[in-house]
Amino acid sequence: MKRDKITLSIICLLAACSFAAPDSLYIHAQKLYSMGNFEAAAKTYASSCPKLEAKEKKICQFNEIRAMVESNKIDLVRATEEKLFSLISQTEPNDTLFAEMNVVDSKLQIMLNQPAQAIRSWNAAQASASSDYFPELFVVCRDIVLAFPKSEFTSENCDRIKPADTTLLSLSRKKITPLNISVAPVKETATTTAKEEKSPKWFVQLGAYGNKENAEKLVSDFSSKGVQLYVTELADRKLFVVRTGLFESADAAKIYAEQKIAPTHKDYKIFQ
Repeated sequence: MKRDKITLSIICLLAACSFAAPDSLYIHAQKLYSMGNFEAAAKTYASSCPKLEAKEKKICQFNEIRAMVESNKIDLVRATEEKLFSLISQTEPNDTLFAEMNVVDSKLQIMLNQPAQAIRSWNAAQASASSDYFPELFVVCRDIVLAFPKSEFTSENCDRIKPADTTLLSLSRKKITPLNISVAPVKETATTTAKEEKSPKWFVQLGAYGNKENAEKLVSDFSSKGVQLYVTELADRKLFVVRTGLFESADAAKIYAEQKIAPTHKDYKIFQ
C-alpha cells in the first residue's frame, strides 16, 4: 500500500511537471535561472515560450522578463520594458500574476531611474496583492525609498504592509538600484532645423495586444473621453500597440498623460 502511494505521488509529480513545462527547453531555462545565469535563461525562455499553450506561454514570457531584469544589463533591461507592459495590459487585476508583474515593473523602473513609474507600479501591485505577497512588496518598497530618498514615497508607505513574518527580510539579497545609464553625447549639427529633425520624439503608450481588435476597442473607448489614440503594429513582435503623441520631450508627454490618461485610471508608459 505504501509503495502504491509513493508510485502515485511520483506519477502526479511528473504529470504536474509535464503540464507546467512540456518543453524540455523550459526546464533547462528554469535550471539556468536558479543557477543565476540570467542572460542564458532569458534566451532559453524565449526559444521555449512559442511552443507552449496560452496560459503556460504567458507564464514563460513573464519568466523571460524576470530573467532579463535580473541580468542587471542595461540593454536587456531596456528591451524588457515594452514586453512587460504588454503582458500587464493583457492581465486582469484579479489575476495573481498582476501583482507580481507590477512588482517586477517597479524593480525595472528603479533600475531605469524612473521614480514616478516605479511608485505607480508598486501601488498597482499593492492594490491587487493578497496578504501573503506582502513580504515581497515590503522589500521592493524599501528599495524604492532607498533609491529615491527625495520622493514623497517614504518608509511609512512600507510600514503599512510590513508582514508579521519577517523571514524574507532577513535573507541576503541584492538591493535594486538605478543602473548607471550613460547617454551618448549629441553631435552638433549645421543648423537648428537639422537638430530638430534628428531629435527623438516621445509618446504615451496605453496598451499592447496580440489581437488588433482589442487595440482598436481601446482607441474607440478613449475617443469618447476626448483622447485621440492610434494603433501601431510591431510586426517583429506580433503586437498592436496603442499610443498617443508624438511629444517633443518626456516632460510634455508626462504632463499630457497626467492630465488626460491618469484620471481614467488606465495604466500607461512613456516611451521614446
